[in-house]
Parts: sequence; structure tokens; C-alpha cells
Amino acid sequence: MFLDEPFELLLRDPGYLPLYLSILSFLYLLARQVTQVLGSLGCAQVRSTDASTLKAQDGPEAEGTSITRVLQCLRFASVLALFGVSISLFFVHGEAKRQIDISLIIFSLYSCLLAVFTIFGTTRQKHVASTHLSLLHLVSFILYVVRDIAPLAVGSAPADKHDGALGWTRFALLAVTGFLIPGMLPRRTHNIASPPAPHQTASYLSRAFHSYLDPLIYKAYKTSNITFDEIPVLADDDRAKTIMGKASELMDPVEVGHQRNLLWGMLFMFKKQYMTMACIGLVQAFNDFAGPIATNRILASLESNSPDSKVKPWVWILWLGAGPVIGSVMQQSYLYIQCLVLVRVQTILTQLVLVHSLRVRINTVWNESASEVAAATAGVSEPSPSSTLLDSTTSNEEGSSTSSDGEDDAATTAALAPSIAPSADQSKPNKDAKAKDANDETRSKKSEDYSGKINNFLTSDMNSIITLQEWPQPVFVVLRLSICIVFLYFILGWSALVGMTVMIVCIPIPGYTSQILLKLQRGQMKAADSRLSVVNQTMNALRMIKLFAWESKVEAQIAEKREAELWYIFWNDVMSCTINSLNAVFPIAAMISTYATFTLVMGEDLTASKLFSSLVVFNRFEMYIHRMFYILPGLLKAKVSLDRIGEFLNNGDLFQTPAVEDSDADHLDAHAVYIRDAIFTWDKPGTYSDMARHRFRLRIEGDLSFKMNCLNLICGPTASGKTSLLMALLGEMHFRPLVPGGGYNVPRHGGIAFAAQESWVLNATIKDNILFGAPYDKYRFDQVVYQTGLLRDLALFEAGELTEVGEKGITLSGGQKARITLARAVYSTAEIVILDDVLSALDVHTARWVAEKCLGGNLLKGRTVLLVTHNVLLCQPIADYVISLGRDGKVVTQGTVDEALKKNVSLQEEVKAEADAMKRVEEVQAVEGLKDSPDTEGDDSRKGKLIAAEDMAVGHVTWASVRLYISSLGGPLFFLMFLFAGAIRTLFNIFIKWFYSYWSSQYEKETGGGVNVSFYLGVATGLEMIEIIVIIGVYAFFTFGMVRASRSLHQRLMNSILTCTLRWLDTTPISRVLTRCSQDCQSIDSTLPGMLSTACMMTISLALYFISVIVSVGWPALLPGIFVAVTGVSCGQLYIKAQLPIKRHMSSVRAPLLGHVGAALNGLVSIRAYGAQEAFKEESLRKIDDFTRTARTYWNLNRWIAIRMDSIGAVFSGVVAAYLVYAKDVSSASVGFTLTLINSFSGELLQWVRMTNEVEVQANSVERIKELLEIDHEPPSTKNGTPSAYWPASGELRVENLSARYSLDGPEVLKNISFHLQSGQRMGIVGRTGAGKSTIALALLRAIPTTGSVVFDGVDVSDLNLSALRSNVTIIPQHPELLAGTIRENLDPFNEHDDATLNDVLRSSGLYHTQDEEGGIGLDTDVSSGGTNLSQGQRQILALARAILRRSKLVLLDEATAAIDHRTDQAIQESLRTEFKDTTVITIAHRLQTIMDSDKIMVLDAGEVVELDTPLALLSKKEGFFKGLVDGSPDRNQLYSSAGLWLESSSD
Repeated sequence: MFLDEPFELLLRDPGYLPLYLSILSFLYLLARQVTQVLGSLGCAQVRSTDASTLKAQDGPEAEGTSITRVLQCLRFASVLALFGVSISLFFVHGEAKRQIDISLIIFSLYSCLLAVFTIFGTTRQKHVASTHLSLLHLVSFILYVVRDIAPLAVGSAPADKHDGALGWTRFALLAVTGFLIPGMLPRRTHNIASPPAPHQTASYLSRAFHSYLDPLIYKAYKTSNITFDEIPVLADDDRAKTIMGKASELMDPVEVGHQRNLLWGMLFMFKKQYMTMACIGLVQAFNDFAGPIATNRILASLESNSPDSKVKPWVWILWLGAGPVIGSVMQQSYLYIQCLVLVRVQTILTQLVLVHSLRVRINTVWNESASEVAAATAGVSEPSPSSTLLDSTTSNEEGSSTSSDGEDDAATTAALAPSIAPSADQSKPNKDAKAKDANDETRSKKSEDYSGKINNFLTSDMNSIITLQEWPQPVFVVLRLSICIVFLYFILGWSALVGMTVMIVCIPIPGYTSQILLKLQRGQMKAADSRLSVVNQTMNALRMIKLFAWESKVEAQIAEKREAELWYIFWNDVMSCTINSLNAVFPIAAMISTYATFTLVMGEDLTASKLFSSLVVFNRFEMYIHRMFYILPGLLKAKVSLDRIGEFLNNGDLFQTPAVEDSDADHLDAHAVYIRDAIFTWDKPGTYSDMARHRFRLRIEGDLSFKMNCLNLICGPTASGKTSLLMALLGEMHFRPLVPGGGYNVPRHGGIAFAAQESWVLNATIKDNILFGAPYDKYRFDQVVYQTGLLRDLALFEAGELTEVGEKGITLSGGQKARITLARAVYSTAEIVILDDVLSALDVHTARWVAEKCLGGNLLKGRTVLLVTHNVLLCQPIADYVISLGRDGKVVTQGTVDEALKKNVSLQEEVKAEADAMKRVEEVQAVEGLKDSPDTEGDDSRKGKLIAAEDMAVGHVTWASVRLYISSLGGPLFFLMFLFAGAIRTLFNIFIKWFYSYWSSQYEKETGGGVNVSFYLGVATGLEMIEIIVIIGVYAFFTFGMVRASRSLHQRLMNSILTCTLRWLDTTPISRVLTRCSQDCQSIDSTLPGMLSTACMMTISLALYFISVIVSVGWPALLPGIFVAVTGVSCGQLYIKAQLPIKRHMSSVRAPLLGHVGAALNGLVSIRAYGAQEAFKEESLRKIDDFTRTARTYWNLNRWIAIRMDSIGAVFSGVVAAYLVYAKDVSSASVGFTLTLINSFSGELLQWVRMTNEVEVQANSVERIKELLEIDHEPPSTKNGTPSAYWPASGELRVENLSARYSLDGPEVLKNISFHLQSGQRMGIVGRTGAGKSTIALALLRAIPTTGSVVFDGVDVSDLNLSALRSNVTIIPQHPELLAGTIRENLDPFNEHDDATLNDVLRSSGLYHTQDEEGGIGLDTDVSSGGTNLSQGQRQILALARAILRRSKLVLLDEATAAIDHRTDQAIQESLRTEFKDTTVITIAHRLQTIMDSDKIMVLDAGEVVELDTPLALLSKKEGFFKGLVDGSPDRNQLYSSAGLWLESSSD
């Protein structure tokens, strides 16, 4: 009977719908089962596939099996109860409704059958049955809502009113089975990792309300902390590897094949997410007006002259409460997707930055081309190389690297950075000014600190890009504004169009101010880049800065950069305040003009329903305008950041793996190492740097072939281009053929290993550094350790091979780092091994051991080894081939060692000098013993773990941090004044709302003609304008405090870092400090103060709004008010206890990521040589996953609190509105006033909780800065510590009982050292390695804790300020630290000397003795960071020149002659004798010959003085320690002669 006329029955009574849906469901399931049976009979493979699919799908659901079973059983019970109700109704109705009752019984029976399958079926059957059952009952539930609930809203009777209690029971059961239980069932997910992320298996209701985070929040509440392992795991689609697999094809310019706009790539990558966001945003835009509509209808129902409404007031009250909850669910869903996209975009950009850094010649990214320079200088227009990236993908002749004049492996990796001092060059107006400006700009671009800039990409720019995900909001804001106009038109008629016209007229003004704001933001970001570059430079050279007493000058330079940045920050805030003020004025102008038109022109009454509903809309109008102009600057700033990263990714010449570059070469050349008729330059041919007069070129004429499967030596004088030759072979230099057949090749099929002269180590264990990702073979590893002489060194470390080397290997000596770098190359199985002067940092016996055991050992046998060295004589027995270079970068000779010696006279002289030097250096072993380790015995850095894990606070932000920031703002008085001003502003706002209530109430007493509209309009306009002025004053007042706090905290931070102890510097990664100076400083500059001021204003507003509501409504509102307050505060506390540790984890896991990128930038050449780019990319992906794991949880917690606070506010609004309408007799104006206050209260409640908690989260930055303010510091300067102006007049030095230790709780490493030197005397210090020689220099400079007395020129240095002491004592370290910039800036960082003086000290230091012409290296020569583009000898000479320039009375020299050739050594020794003849010199000797003409010699052993006297006296002392050293020296006769003692007279 039901199938005869189904559609007719359905149209007549929709109650048959559940039956017909059940029939359709049954038919569908039957057809599917039949299809599966037929398919299984025809193909067994299908059955196998289904089984595997089911097996794969079983996993994710297993976790929620128990919950699912309970819920399905509960639903089965509810379905049985529904069946019972249907049977009962069948008997109650009798014949009247028998057909409909039978249909419901069938529906119930079918539901019971499905419910049985949900419990006892297979996995697939459970899922299918549950889905069908949920859909059937959901549709049925909606059907009965329409039939029985909707009529009540308009005063009609329910369609099923005759069913009585049974009908309502049925409705309740359908709500449970069709809505509640399906919403609570855990979801199934496919193809996910194990274990799944909580949100992947969360139910729909849990997902909507983010309840899957409840266990995490509860755990945080109970323990006040969350460990990293307790943070929810990442979903498979959130993992960096998965994301990059999709993103590379869309956003990576190299993968795409052309320059790529990152914004468009992002849109294509996340198009599905953006479409979903668009749909949600569209619905939410209309739902936003639930409040205004409800307000209008409620007030209209209360007005005496209003016609009766068909819709009951309770409907609008329900909408007033439920609308915001529904809106919040949609809004948080929108934000959930937005934050998901945000985190993935950050993942993509972070990885792309690293990937591009590894594959591009880093200094070609921002450099101008030569054609641009030529156009600027000659006025000729040249085409711009816009396709540099694409060109470089097809030609490996294109590209560039860091410019270099000398020989250093890191010359291609070190970024040219600006000096910490400004340039001394001053532009002079002349006819070539334009050309000079172009050249200067090119130079400035070349001298950028690329490492600092890339670090800024990953910190400040990545934070700015957060706002980029708001790009759809302007569209939705426009839509909401349009809805506002339509709504106002329906309420106020065509007067709303007048207000719209006013708004349109005013729109260009904020647009103009936004352009100004954009310029300010760009300037601010450039200023931040400049400051961070200087900070980065400072941190890399801080040890030198401290020992030279440059802290105050460097601090002043950083402060100058900071002031430039703060200037932009201040005006940025001023402009933002101006824009916000204008955004407030325009809606007010539109509102007043609309009301004026409505009342004065149209002559209508502005009743409470019209005024307050329109007032809510105008408030929303103002909010939308604010949001628009709040988002737009952020979007512009984010676009600038994205463009900066896009510029980096779209530019630069790609590094190409060297291949056969010879069109005429035969196939055998592919297996040979050779260069044929080629020129190699550091800069791309045609660039400005390449056109420089003295730019170095490696020129190979003819055929230069290396002998395969044996040891090839590359030798030559300092700065001849030995390292450049290796870099050319590795593809790091630009190739240009001399003739058409020119080319070069290094076969890579068997692998390449590389050991750089500037040893590069990872911040990992010694073992990990040697393995470098290779499988661990214990036998091979032990052999490598033995052959490289590391066996004894590992025995000295408590943790052995598991000892952490620290950042840049700070726990190791130079020799240890060199041998670990060598061990890495030897351990690898690469067929070609390239070694760059690895012997230079080793003493002669260690070098001989390495040469014999390692270079001549079995592990390198049969492998092609290219070795750059000065130790030709040492390697002669094991070398098969020698290439000798001249100073002009040309090959002088090549062949066997004997052939090369016969043909090359200069090589003969070098070998002879080396033989002499070898004899002298052999004395070092007698002086220093067998150990090759720094003077750190007893130091607790030997215990393996050096870099301590970053401390992370637990619980709330400490009051000490709060006091620190308040005091930085201006103190408690400043803060109280700000709060008082905020209270006045809120009271003014409440008074304005009351005035509107009073105005509307006048229409209840009199008609429109009796109300003085002009008066009320004038007063309203005046009050609104006064409020804006008050707001401007409040925020302007706070802006001054904000800038004061930013200046103060940064100044204190930099002062703390610059005055730290060397011990702290050694144990703290630079990346940790840079994070404080970038990410945390950015927070205190903008995010924290903005949030703090807003949170304070909201706190005051909510308190006063709450009091006003209680006063207006009465005591009945107190109970729900207290409930709202308690619940809100409780939720806020739960939220913050979970959010704070997550935020801290976010900060702590970011530093290792930055450190990893920094390490990769420092070791680009080594990484490329080994072909280890993929390993570094994989490690980056792992570190990004750690960050993503915290970030996803961090944003999801925001969703958790938001939806709860919105719900609390909505409940409060609904309860109070219901009381006002049904339980209290008040006027519509009073109700409107109260509802407006409630609307403001509810709207700000969530923002208040979020903002106050976010303030505490952002205050983590203050906490982290405070941690660095409390580190160990050196003694501060005092007035009493300032010496007289003439001090020191002489270099007299008296030391008595000097003892020292590396840390206050460490053992003594110097014990009771005493000596006395007259002014101008020289003393040499000798002793075994670890005896404490270098420690004496640190102790004299008070760089470590000391006891005893040190009197310099009659003044005890313990009474002196450290700056006074160190500025009058000069130390020449063994490994000088140079700054990025020029030679001039390194000699005179603070522009205290003219060029003539600087040229004199360069000449006096012997620099020009190391090159064929003086112009080779001059004051304008670029120096890369750390001086890595200069040879070790050149760096030592520059350090000597710096010492000569200071003209100190006391000089401490730590000899460093092992890494330089004989000619350079002679130049240095000559300078020491001539330039410091009137200076007291203490030499830490590594060779006896250099100290035999000293006035005194001190012999140290285990930190104690063994002998101290003149050389003559010590040699005359029988069985003396020093005499034994001299007698054991091969230069015994010469040493006795140097001391003025003939050997015969001194013999026994």
C-alpha cells in the first residue's frame, strides 16, 4: 500500500519519509552486496585487495574501539526504545493513523537490524551500517524538528500534537540516535601513520569543539608542565616530507623550471583548503548578524506601538544565544584550516630556503650584474639578467661564489657581511657621483651578511607571513559591510545610503595612509636586517671583541642600529594609531549622517528597536573597518616578507656538479681529474667584482692532469691559489675556457671526500662528525682514529668518541678539529679525497704521524688524493705527483717530486726553507710533548656534554619577568596612569550607550516632532569625537612606554651578552642568542605591547560592563554573571597552563633548526663535496617536524579556548535577555541599553581571555630575555677603576702568586705564577701542551677567574676596569678572528685613524712581503666573515698589524707559524723585532728559536713554573728542564749561539 502511490503519500504526509529512505538504503546495500559477490566469484584478486584494504583500515579505528562499542550499544538500546514507541503509537492511534504508524514500525525494525550490524558485523559492515543508520535518523530528526518545533516559533500547534508524550519521546530518541551519538562516534581515517594524531580519529562533535585536546589540557593542569613527548604526534599529512613532496612541484622555482611567484604557488598548493574556508566564511558572514536581528526583533516586540510579530520572542532569544555558538563553531573551523595552511606554508618556505642555500651560489642571489653597473657608470642601457636562475640550470659555466683573494676552503661558503663599524668612505660630490653610488651599492650588496639575512628569513619574516593567511578576510569584510548596508536599509530606509556614501568618500584616506605604513614597515624590516647582521657579526667575533675591550664601542654601534629600527617602530605605531582613529571616525560619521537623515530629513522616529539594532550594526561596521585596516598592513608586511624570500628563491646561480667540460674530450676523460686551458674566477665573469683591478684569477694554460689512485701534492707560496685550485675542481669557482677545447673534470661516480683548511665540524659528537652519516664500521673507525692520531685525544675526554664538540668545535683545539675533519674524509669510501692543508694545524710529530700512518696508510691506498700543503718535505716520500703554483695563480711545474724540484727553483728554496723549519719545529715536540689539545685539563668541558639544553620555565610567567617589563615601560606609576586612562575611556563609552538609550526613550514619551533631534545629534557627535580623542591619547601615551621598553630591554640584553664570561660564551650556541635578538625582540617590539595594552583595556571594559549590566538588570543577573566569570577564568587557567609550555617548546625547538641552517651555510663547500645535501635536507625535515608538532598544538589550543568562551558569552546573553523580556517590566530603551552592554561584554569576553593568556604566552619572550640578563658577567666598570690619563707610561709587569681556573667551581689550571718584567723586556713561555701557556694570557687579561697579584706599570690590574686593562694590552691570538667588511674596517673598526696610518701598519706588519705587488691586498680588499677568504698567514699578519696600530705597552703573542710558509714567517718575525722593540712582549712559544733572544724564559708544567730565568742562565743550569730541551734540539748549536753562549763553554 505504501508503494502504490509513494510520492502522493509523501507529499500528503512527510511522515512517510523515514520509510522511503529505509527502502532506498536497503536496496542500495543489497545491490552492493550482490555486486561484491559476483565480483569475488570472477576475480580472487579483488578479494585479496579488499582484505588488505580492510586490514589497513582496521588500524586507526582500533584506538577508539571501546568507545565505539559503548556508543553503538547505547544507540541499539535507543533504537529498540524507538521501536517500542512506534508499537505504542500504533495501538494508541487505532485506525486513524495506521498507515503512518506501520511505516514507522518498519523504519524502526530496519533501524534495529542496522544497529545489530554496527555491533556484531565485520569492520566494513560496522562502518557501512553505522553510516546508513546515522543518516536515516538524522534526516528523521530534522523532519520532526520541522513538524513539531518550527510551528511553536510562530504560535502554531505541532503537527504531531496528538502523539502527546510518546511523540516527544520519539523526538528525543531521534535526537540521540541521529545527532548526539553519530556526533560522538570516533571517525575512521585511511592511510595514516601509527599512532594517529588525536584529531584524525576524533568524533565530529569533538572535532567541532576541539575536545580531543582535553587529555592534554588535563595533564597540563595536573602537572603544570608538558614534555615534548607528551605533545600530540603529527598526522602523516602534516609531516614535512609529505608536504614537500607536493609543494616542490608547485612552489620551487627550480622544480617548476621558471621563476615562481610564491603567492600563486601557495594558492595552487592549498586550493582545496581555501575553497573550504571560502564556503565557511560565506555562511559565517550571514550568521554574524544573528545578534542585530535578534536585538531588533526583541525590542520591537516590547515597544507599545509595534505591531504584533508572528515570531515569538523566545525564538529571537534562542537565536541570540545559539547564533554565536554556531558562528563560533564555523569561525573556529575556518581558523583551524587557516592555521593548518599557515604551519604548512612555514614548513615549505623553511625547507625551500635551506634547499636553495645548498644548491645556489649564495653570493649571487642579491648581487647586481656587471651590466647594471656598466649602465650606471657609462650611461649605456644593458639587458637585465632576469633569467639567471634558469640560465644556471642549463649551464654550469654560470654562477658565482664568495669572492676571494686567497686560499681558504670556506671562501665559497662564508657570507660577506658588513663590518661592525661603518665604512670610512665618504662620498664626494662630483660629476661621477652617480657611477660611484652605483658601485657603492653593488659593494654594499656584496658585503651583506647572508647568514644573518637567511636567519631573518626564518625568524622575523616567517613570523610576518603568519598574517598572510588572512588574505581572504578583506573579501569577507567587504561582504559583511554590504550586509550591514542592506540591514540598515531595511531598518532605516534610504538614509543608510547616505551613510554608505560618507564611507565611500572617506575610503581613499586610509588607503593613502596605508601606503605610508607600508613604506615604514619596509624600512623597519631593513633596519632589523641591518641590526641582526651586526649582532650576528658580533657574536661570531665576541671573544676578540672582549679581549680588545671593544664592548662599549660595539654596543654603541648596535644601539645606533637599534635606534634606527626604533624610529621606524615608533612611527609605524603612530601611523597605525592614525589609521585606527580614522577607521573609528568614518563609521561614526556614517552613523551620525544616517541618523540625521533618518530623523531630520525623513522625519522618522528613532525608536529603541531601530536605534540599538542599528547601533550594533554600526559597531560591527566599525569593527569590520578596523579589521580591514588591521589586516591590510599585516598583509602588506607579509607580502614584503614573502617577496624577500621569493627574491632569494628565484635568484642566484645554481651550483653545478663538475662534469667533463670539454667538447673534444674522449670518454676516458670522464674517469680522470684534469683541467685544460681554463680560467677560474671567484666572481661571475662580467660582474663588478670580476672587473676589479686586483681580483684573483686561477689560470691554467695547457693540460693540468692529476695522477689517479695515488697522492698528488699541490704546493706554492701563500695566496698563490692552492685552495682556489681545489675549489675550481669542486665546481665552486666560475669556469671560462681559454680556447674552445678547454675544460675540466672530477669524476663523482665513486664519491668525493673533502677536508677543508678551515676545519668544519658539526655541533654533534666526535663519532657523528667522523661518520658524517656513513654506516658505523667499528674496525674501520678504530683504524681511522689510530691513523689520524686521535686515539690519545679521545682518551683525554671523559666521554671519548661521544664527546660533544660544541658549536664550531669550541671544545677542540685547532689540531683536533683538523684531524677530525681529516678522519671524516678518510673514513668515507670516496675514491677521490681532497685535503686542503690539513697538516698546517698540527705539530711536527703529529704531522709526521698523520703523513706516515694516514696519508701513506692502507685506508688511502689506491684512492686519488689531492693534498694542498706547505710540508712538501714531509710528504715527499709518499707523494707520487706534485703541482706547484706561482703567485699569479698559474701552474709553474707539474710532475714527480724530483722533476718538480729540478724545474722549479722557488720550489727548491721552499723545500730547503721547509727543511730548516722542520728542524726548528721539531723542537715543539720537546717543548710541548705528544698531546695536541688545548690548555683545558681539569676543565669540566671534558665531560662530553658541553652545550647544556636550553632552560625552559615551568608554569606561569614569573613576577620577576612582569616587573622587568613594567619597569622597562616606565615603572608602576606609568602603568597605573595607563590603567586610569583606560577606565576613563570605558566609562565614557558606557555613558555614550546610556545617552543613546535616553535619546530613544524620548520617543516613547513624545512623537518625533516633540523630540529635539538636533540637540541629541550634536551631543552624540561630540561624545563620540571626545571618546576618539581619549583613545588616541591613551594609546599614544602607551606607545612612548613601548618604545622605551624596547630600547631598554634590547640595551640590557646586548650589554649582558657583551659583558658575559668566556665560559658562558663557550657553552652557549650562537643560534640561541640570535633567537633572542630576532624572534624575542620582535615580540617585545610589536606583539607583546600591542596585546598588553589591548588586554588591559579589555580587562577594565569587561569589569565595568559587568557592573553596568548588574546595575541595569538587577540582582538576578548576578548569578549568571558570577557563573560566566568563574567559568571563563577557569577555562582561561586551563588554557594557559597548557599553552605556556607549548609556546616554550615552540621557542626551544626553533633554535636547533636555525643552528642547523647556520651549520649548513658555514659548511656549504664540504656538504657539496661529499654530496651530503640530501642528508642535511632530511635532518632539516626532522627538525621542522618537531616545530610543526608544537605549532599545530599551539594553534589548536587557541581554537579550544575560543569556542568555549564564545559559548559562555552566548549563554549569558540568552539568559539575561530572557529575564528582561519575560520576568521584568522595563522599557525597550532600557532593554536596548542592557542588550548593547551584554553584546559588548560577550564580544570582548573571548578576546579578553585569549588576549590575557596570549600576553602571558608572549611574555615568554621577556622571560627568555631575562634569562640572558642573569648569566655570569664580568665585573662592571666603576669610577675607581679608571686609571690616570698617562697610564701606562711603561710596560713594567709584576706578577705574584697568580692562580687561575676556568670556572669558579673548577680546578686550578695555573698555580702561583710569579715573574717580573721591566718595560721593553721580552719573555718567552714554553711548556708541554696543556701546561697552561695560553691560560696565562687569559689570566693577565682577567678573562678567567684569578687570584694573586698582577701589577702593570705600578697599578694592580684587579683594581682596574676590564676595559682599561684590555684596551692597553694587545693579544695576538694563534687563530685571529676577522670581521666581514674590508681590511680597513678590520684594522680600525671605529674610524679612529686615517688611511696613511693604516697603510703604514700594513707595510710594517710585512703584509706586502707576501705578495708581488702592494696593490694585491689593500685597505679596500673585502674580507669575508671570519677572514675565511684570506690565508692563515695573511690573517696572522693582519692581527699583527692591528697590534702595531694599538701601540700597547704590553703585547701577548701566541705564535701561529705552523700554518704559514717560510717567507711569511720571516716577515712576521722581522716585524716583531722592529715594531715592538720598546714594548714588553710575552711570547707563548711553539718553537725555541723565536724566544732564544728573549730577556727571560718561563718553563711551565701542569700550570706551575718549573724554571724562570734568562736564556743564558737556564742553559748554564745543569740538568735543567730548558737546557734539556735545547740539548735535544737539532739546532742545538744555533740556539746556544742565539743565547750568547758557545756550545763548548756550556758543555760538560
